[in-house]
Amino acid sequence: MAVLVLGVAAIAPAAQTATAQVATAKKAASAKEFRWHGRIVRSNKDMSTLDVRKGHIERVVHYDTSTKWTKGAEAIQPSDVKDGDDVIVLGYFNEKKELVATRIDLRTPKLL
Repeated sequence: MAVLVLGVAAIAPAAQTATAQVATAKKAASAKEFRWHGRIVRSNKDMSTLDVRKGHIERVVHYDTSTKWTKGAEAIQPSDVKDGDDVIVLGYFNEKKELVATRIDLRTPKLL
């Protein structure tokens, strides 16, 4: 009987560790960086949002002071980005399921 109790006592911490690892992996997967590439159809500086359309799907992108604005490897200002511009947004979904940008990259227009 004592061997059985010791065996269960040895397995319990390992099971708790495995459960914690699974929970951590699920949390990391939900915080995975999301990428969205499209054209800005509407910007609202007061609300700190951009509406970015890819095909017929439009997403509201939220940004804040921690968002990095770039054009290739060069840092730019948010005022350099305007409606009609092609952008790539990298970010995550917050608890309200809003897309929050960590980086907005202005793409150069392709010449035909």
